[in-house]
Amino acid sequence: MDIRLVRRNSRLWLWTGLLVAVSLLVWASSYLFGDPTVRRRASGAAAGFGENRAAVLPMETERFEAVLPLEDRELGRLLNLRGTAESRLAGGAVWVRTDPGRRILVRFEPTAPESFRLYPGSRLDVNGYLHKISRAEFEMWMDSLRVVLPRPRPSIKFGELPDSGFTAIDSLFIRNYYISVRPEGIRSRGASGPPPAAPRPAPRPALPRREPQLAPVLPAAPPAPPPVEPPPPDTLTP
Repeated sequence: MDIRLVRRNSRLWLWTGLLVAVSLLVWASSYLFGDPTVRRRASGAAAGFGENRAAVLPMETERFEAVLPLEDRELGRLLNLRGTAESRLAGGAVWVRTDPGRRILVRFEPTAPESFRLYPGSRLDVNGYLHKISRAEFEMWMDSLRVVLPRPRPSIKFGELPDSGFTAIDSLFIRNYYISVRPEGIRSRGASGPPPAAPRPAPRPALPRREPQLAPVLPAAPPAPPPVEPPPPDTLTP
């Protein structure tokens, strides 16, 4: 307020003094009578309010197949993924095929411990959160994991859509979402170490050893008699 516009016979300074005096009285009363809010908090603490709390409920996980098809409203949901690794573990990411045939990218954030190893064909059982990924980043991860996605056959006409058979196969490859797994989401049943070797066939039972049979030794034939020469003819003398 501009003081120059106020008339001299105004009571502005009187009301200002009264307001200051009342404020000082209220401020001083807190030292004489105490703060009622402090007593109210003390009485609540004496009653034991907040001491008995309910148990913390663990987060419920859902099977990955239960939320298909994936939508943006499912982002951040904790899912249980069980499947088979179809690529090597590179940069904390692996390409996984679930039991029903869906393929999705799984990333370990932060990187999985060194004791946790994955190979193509290893079983995977993890709990992770659903996140969204851009198509460019997805292509980069596919190149790093050396995964080749199926492509439709070249069409004859420009703009011709692929056949229904390829469309059904292409729908199994998820390109817009991935599963983010943290160290606590790795279950004990997760695969670690190289894949088990194929069972070897049982050895054949050993056949009983047969002793070699020798042919009977026949007696040698007697030597042939020498040939008998005929006597010379008699010669008569004349």
